[in-house]
Amino acid sequence: MIRLGFYITLAIIVALGAVWFADNPGALQVNWRGWEIRMSMAIYTLLVLLYTVLCWYLFKLYRWFKTDNPLMSPKRLASKRERGLAELDQGWSALSVHDNAAALKHGTKALSLLPTDKGPLRLLLKASPEKTQIKYLNMLDEDANSKILALTFRLEKELNNHNSKEAHNILLKMHKLSPDNPWICKKLFDVLTRLGRWAEAIQELNKLVKTKAMDGSEQKRLSAVLNYSQALEADLSGQKKAARDFTEQALKNDPSHIAAALFLARHHLAGDDKGRARKVTETIWRVAPHPDLAQFYLKLEPLESASEKFRRIQKFADLNSDHPHSLHLRAHVGLDTEHWADAKQSLDTLVKTDRVSRETYHLLARLEILQKQDKKAAEAHMVNAENACSDPTWQCNVCNISRENYTATCPTCHTFGGIRWQ
Repeated sequence: MIRLGFYITLAIIVALGAVWFADNPGALQVNWRGWEIRMSMAIYTLLVLLYTVLCWYLFKLYRWFKTDNPLMSPKRLASKRERGLAELDQGWSALSVHDNAAALKHGTKALSLLPTDKGPLRLLLKASPEKTQIKYLNMLDEDANSKILALTFRLEKELNNHNSKEAHNILLKMHKLSPDNPWICKKLFDVLTRLGRWAEAIQELNKLVKTKAMDGSEQKRLSAVLNYSQALEADLSGQKKAARDFTEQALKNDPSHIAAALFLARHHLAGDDKGRARKVTETIWRVAPHPDLAQFYLKLEPLESASEKFRRIQKFADLNSDHPHSLHLRAHVGLDTEHWADAKQSLDTLVKTDRVSRETYHLLARLEILQKQDKKAAEAHMVNAENACSDPTWQCNVCNISRENYTATCPTCHTFGGIRWQ
């Protein structure tokens, strides 16, 4: 009832206004640069009304395009996304067969269809040549969610270029973004070893153990390698006591570290402490016999007689009597001191237990020459030596490449601590 009364009142006001305009029509005159426009007030009012209605409809049209634009409809957006994902899949497929040109083509198309998605950027980053990669890296850097991906790509590039210093800076940024990530911690440890920053590497190694990213046995072995590297560095700088302390710590972490044992034994021998040198060698021989240890022990008493040398080496070999290196050492000293029967017994033991190696046949050939002057039998043993397995050497447990001398880091695959006596 109130609404009906409102509309009746509004109609009466409009009617009175129309009557008033009819009684007072008036006139509107506009002069502008020689032009003259004349119209009644009724026509002017009608034009204003029509202009207002037109503006109102234009505003509604603008709002419709903004909210219900057919170009931005959910169906059209879903179709566009499906085409973008299809292009992305085709790009990765092309990259998997090393067709970088096709991968770039599909990646560019996917980026135009999925401008807010980071998938096309990752594809373009992998497929692009090095000169144009920086553009996509910068685009990934702008997004916090993909920043670590860009840093990982930069890290791989610096590691391939052997730029350990810049790789370390990148890893520090990655560590801030993801401090508990085990992969980042391991890479940081690896780069610190490349830079020779042994103390920091040990700290990072301890963090890996705390986060259970590495077991305790592996941690001790790598700690021994780090301690040995510190010992070498201290020895080169003239810090003999520090070098000895680091080597002792290395052997405490890994009693079978041959290089550290030899270093410590030679260090004691250089300091006229033959007793400690002997004790270190004997201790390691119980755990891990090694030909270099045997050669060191053989030369430890240069002034002794042949019989004294034979008895001393026999006692030393008894510390690990069944090991092939102990039997080789017995045979070697038997040949040097003309104890042919003892030498032959040790070598026959190796042959019977099928632990024969190239060194075994070399010693057998030498025995034939020294005892019987039988060159024909010696030549037969040398032929067997060519077909026998090689003597144990230092070998990387990652790339399986052998080398004669010990190195803390594999020169081939750059794995730290991967070199072991095989």
